[in-house]
Amino acid sequence: MPLLKRDGNSSKTKALSGVLVAVTGSELDETVVRLACGTVKGTKTPLYAVHVVEMPWTEAVDDPCSALVSLDADRVLSGAATVAANNGYDLEPEMLQARAAGPAIVDEASARGCDLLIVGLPYKTRHGQFTLGDTVPYILEYAPMQVWVVRSKQP
Repeated sequence: MPLLKRDGNSSKTKALSGVLVAVTGSELDETVVRLACGTVKGTKTPLYAVHVVEMPWTEAVDDPCSALVSLDADRVLSGAATVAANNGYDLEPEMLQARAAGPAIVDEASARGCDLLIVGLPYKTRHGQFTLGDTVPYILEYAPMQVWVVRSKQP
């Protein structure tokens, strides 16, 4: 059953207007893309995937990234598109260059009018403690749309 959202305070529901998936090249990419496909199944809801290349402060944000970085981004986005196609859905891939991934992802989802943002969270530790990193907390705090976080299992 496709995900529907409530329309304000009324009891009416409407289909989502867009779903954005952030892909990073981690083992969670396939899971989050399949989740997005299952969520919009049976609707005409557009599905987008973004991969953010974080540019160092020593370079301009709009400078071309290295060929190796560009190839890696293409591989990640191609993989997401393949997973979507295998699940019967078209996905629009986009590579973004930014200083930080969180703001770029939120801005892209907002600009595309998405109602739902899905991100993967690999299980990472810092100094022996589980950490969310910087990107997911930013998205959870500032995204004006619903956010689903898929965390990988503990190692």
